[in-house]
Amino acid sequence: MSTIAGIVRHIGEAVTPFDLAAAAKRMVEPGLLEAQYWTQDGTGFAVRQSLVTHEDLMERQPWVSADGRLVLVLDGRIDNREELGAALGISLQAETVPDGWLLLQALERWGEAAPARLVGDFVFALWDTQRRCLLLVRDQMGTRSLYYYRGHGFLAFANTFPALLALPGVPKTVDELGIADFLILNMHHPENTFYENVRRMPKSSIAAFDRKGLSFSTYWTPNPAKRLRLSSDSEYVEAAREQLERAVACRLRAKDPIASHISGGLDSSAVATTAARLLAPNRLFAVCSVPPEGMELPPPAPAWYNDERPYLREIAALHPNLDIHLASSSEPHWIEKDPSAFFEAGGMPARNITNIGWFMPGRELAENLGIKVLLTGQAGNAAWSYDGLRSMSDMFRQGRWLRLGREIYLTGKRAPFGYGWKRLLKTEVVRPLLPTALLRWHRRMKQGQAELWSAFSMINPAFASEINLYRRSRDAGYDMICTGSMDSQGVMLSMLNRNEHGKDILTAMRSLGGIESRDPLLDRRLVEFFLSIPQDQYLKDGIARRLARKALSDRLPPSVLEKERIGMQNPEILSRLDKLREDMGGEIAGLAEIPLVARCIDLPRLEKTVSDWPKQGPAVTLALPRALNVARFLRWVEQSDF
Repeated sequence: MSTIAGIVRHIGEAVTPFDLAAAAKRMVEPGLLEAQYWTQDGTGFAVRQSLVTHEDLMERQPWVSADGRLVLVLDGRIDNREELGAALGISLQAETVPDGWLLLQALERWGEAAPARLVGDFVFALWDTQRRCLLLVRDQMGTRSLYYYRGHGFLAFANTFPALLALPGVPKTVDELGIADFLILNMHHPENTFYENVRRMPKSSIAAFDRKGLSFSTYWTPNPAKRLRLSSDSEYVEAAREQLERAVACRLRAKDPIASHISGGLDSSAVATTAARLLAPNRLFAVCSVPPEGMELPPPAPAWYNDERPYLREIAALHPNLDIHLASSSEPHWIEKDPSAFFEAGGMPARNITNIGWFMPGRELAENLGIKVLLTGQAGNAAWSYDGLRSMSDMFRQGRWLRLGREIYLTGKRAPFGYGWKRLLKTEVVRPLLPTALLRWHRRMKQGQAELWSAFSMINPAFASEINLYRRSRDAGYDMICTGSMDSQGVMLSMLNRNEHGKDILTAMRSLGGIESRDPLLDRRLVEFFLSIPQDQYLKDGIARRLARKALSDRLPPSVLEKERIGMQNPEILSRLDKLREDMGGEIAGLAEIPLVARCIDLPRLEKTVSDWPKQGPAVTLALPRALNVARFLRWVEQSDF
């Protein structure tokens, strides 16, 4: 693991270490080693290594091939080391083969065909001195971030915004369209960022930059036509367990103790309990954010519950080596009051800074114990624990109406996420069949608005109109409700593809606290498996998330396996925001003096929300924290020297 940056100039002066020093200075992750540089003519790389695995102790980046032709810098981890070693004829018996060197051997042998053979979380840059060509590569699931800027005759890259923006020739101008997309949660422009002409490297892609220009190719895509047919449900269960255990096992590689998130759901608990089984008899530190003991909370909606404690007690009883720690705070975290340090580390705003503040006490518990690796299960809903509900629409299209009626009836009795049979029929069968225009008309008639985001975004209406945001978002296919004719597998792929900002947040949090997040449920092999199996493994006999429930029956209690509700993040958000309210009014008046804030944010609505203070609803819990965080970010950009 490392922080990397570089420049390639086909026109202009040679690159020197001095050109890279400012970027190295903005690599702020705790525990990074001193910067190392490689320069030659118009090309230069900078890297600061983090020592997370035993193999990292042997890293000597930037790596240069024996013949001097290839130069490599890597941020990440290669998880199929044994497979690659066998194919390359390299022994990996000792911990003396670092990931960077192994990757260089693969690139020397297979060239641009090498990335498709990799499993892991990685971004890297490879410079070919003979071809004078730079390759930028991002992993298949996009678990690592990589950003680039193309100027006149040069290209600059880094895996953090602050490092990239510190490179010579890279402007620090805010991209208004990026801010607008962020305010309305439009995730359909995944390459755009918060800065003009600073682009996010597409996942599963190779970018090649030479004298002819910049070109992109995709080296891996999931094959929707691939199908896996096993002979029985028990075989699918056994295969799912094997996929989970392999994905978790290869992410346990670390020189220091690791930790895991845990909850009463089917995702992080799957990861944590599997890790505990694999590590036994060694102990695993697991952390869960919960509301303070005894705090009076608003009643949750039918789909949610407020407190993970009862479920965690039963999970702990099944796994004696699992040390579950509960983290809570009755007061807002400093990151909610003044997120300047977050901006400095990540160079970006946060979609929901109040949720980050809620998770921070648990993260700080891990930091204080010297934890450098935190396992998560954030992406489980897209594959591992996909609910399968959209397969009801598939049944209708395929004419399997008797089966559809049976599933609606049985599933409605269990009411997953609070959905009875009428709502299931409406949302999972009828709505996907209706034209988007009709759905928008119905929403306008019922709610007085055609765009769903009008309710939870405090974007300045005049600004939205000026940049034609309505047309922009519609042309991109953005609508959180109107998912068109997307089939069940399409819904899974959409969930896998739609949250680039979440990956950026993990990068920013790593820079802030020095903890690397690893999500086994985004293992490429596991995702391929779950995309290939029949849809009735997800939904059958009224049981949604069916395969995950069955596969976890040997490690989770019945109360967790049979639960149809979802644990609520930050259930005490109203109480936390109420304690921040007094300072918000005066701050909003000051923010109005920042021209870009006044242009982008609906400050009168923001001020009215703080003044009237509704006790519930998206205006106070979603729109207000996001708008205020964006406004603070824009002020920070204007006032800081970053």
